[in-house]
Amino acid sequence: MVEASIADWLSAIAALVALLFSTIAIYQNNKQTKINNRQFLFKKRFELLKACHILTNSFSSYQLEIDKDDNYSKMLVINNLVRLTDNEIIEVKLNLLSEIGKENNEKQLEKCFRIPKELSEELSFVFENNKIGPLQIFLQNYSNFLISVSFYKKTTLLGGIDVVKTNFNKLYESWDKVQEIAILTSLEKETKIFY
Repeated sequence: MVEASIADWLSAIAALVALLFSTIAIYQNNKQTKINNRQFLFKKRFELLKACHILTNSFSSYQLEIDKDDNYSKMLVINNLVRLTDNEIIEVKLNLLSEIGKENNEKQLEKCFRIPKELSEELSFVFENNKIGPLQIFLQNYSNFLISVSFYKKTTLLGGIDVVKTNFNKLYESWDKVQEIAILTSLEKETKIFY
């Protein structure tokens, strides 16, 4: 009897120890999952902010070449447009950009021109604040402008050059707003805090 009682106690103690170790393992697993999620979120935020910086700087370089008083004549010059597209994000070089309107590159260019709009949509998944609205508008306008230029160059844009000018003005105004309220700086500070 005593031996059976000792065996029962030892079994109970072993079960408690196993339960304790499994609880500790579950806690550590949950803790590691939280750390991994934070690291993933930080990395995603960093990548998006880097992309936004690249695009705002590309537009800054491009808009310096445009003479609004000269009826936007420099707006459609391929050597100027390449400033918007020859970057790490859109990756459309001069040779491909000069092919606008040719059937074989049409889908590839349109896909590249939609990248800023896709980035705009991603922003809402990784940033939880209401400050990103102007940045999202800038990115959407970036895509809209490039696509309207593409359609204009293919002579399929209803409204012609006026639509391109309107899209440029919207892009410029949204870029100006992003610069004015320093969204990117604010988001960078928040990203560092969350990490």
